[in-house]
Amino acid sequence: MNQPLVTIITPTYNRADYLPETIESVLSQDYPNIEYIVLDDGSKDNTLEIIKKYSDKIIIEAHANIGETKTVNKGFRMAKGEFICVVNSDDPLLPGAISKMISTLLAEPDALAVYPDWVEIDAHAKPIKEMKLPDYDILNMVNDFNVAMGPGNIFRRSVLEKYGFRDTRRKYTGDLEFWFRLASHGRFLHIPEILATHRTHPRSASVSDKSSKMAEELLSMIKSLFASGILPKEFQDNRRQILSQAYHVSTFYCQNEPATKRKYALLSFLYNPRPVLRNLVKSIFYRILIILHKFLFIAHMLLNTFRRVFRFRVSTAAAFFRAILPKESYNKLRAWWRILMKTNI
Repeated sequence: MNQPLVTIITPTYNRADYLPETIESVLSQDYPNIEYIVLDDGSKDNTLEIIKKYSDKIIIEAHANIGETKTVNKGFRMAKGEFICVVNSDDPLLPGAISKMISTLLAEPDALAVYPDWVEIDAHAKPIKEMKLPDYDILNMVNDFNVAMGPGNIFRRSVLEKYGFRDTRRKYTGDLEFWFRLASHGRFLHIPEILATHRTHPRSASVSDKSSKMAEELLSMIKSLFASGILPKEFQDNRRQILSQAYHVSTFYCQNEPATKRKYALLSFLYNPRPVLRNLVKSIFYRILIILHKFLFIAHMLLNTFRRVFRFRVSTAAAFFRAILPKESYNKLRAWWRILMKTNI
């Protein structure tokens, strides 16, 4: 109990089928000082019944449906721990995750948060692919606009007092905006070890909520960061390239809305046409090389065919003349043919 208190928050909504696995993964952690808060956001299935089975081990909070962002913020207000971790109700932790991340944070007092690598799992907890993450900082987060540090991360409680909670105006990107905001103020630590999971199934938010609404929030988030003035000057200088990348990423959330997808693709091009033109030139050059290769291959095949036919006919003619001509006459004919064709028969 000499270890600092860690508060783990699990918001849940209609996840009765996955929740027990997640709760057990937290309760079985080897870290000795954990406060576990599970918040039921107005579930309509038997989620609350499942939670109550663990009432002697966890803190239970139930309320009418208010959405994930507000539910997580409620958990932040309830948290008493020096460190806080949000574990989604369908994303179980792996053994030893909390101990390893807390020891890493304690060794680096100036770092705001720590995150591990994670594995994507299916509905039956079968591994799909491992996610080896980069060392995130505000530079590569904004330039690449591709951040996957959600599962298993832990941050210091003090950042809530300094930089605020999740933005309740954002239904889909409250957590992402939170991490961008923190990265603009301090340093993250990366543990290159798989310590968490992210479950993909038909009802998961990352699958069901991919739409233009999510894309709009992503674009709004990056524009708000520019407007806030917290980004260094170098980001302002690269504003057009960054917005181009943001629009490009947003097209992937509009697969079922072709008109919006085309709009974002056009805006991505207008903000920074160079990558598109460069890729277009590469594509054209590549196609030309393919066509040229096919042409040379066909020409080579035709030439070889012609040579084989020609040689066959010459060999047949040579055999014919050898059979009907005297040897001296045949040798004279063969010598004449060599001079004429400059080749050997």
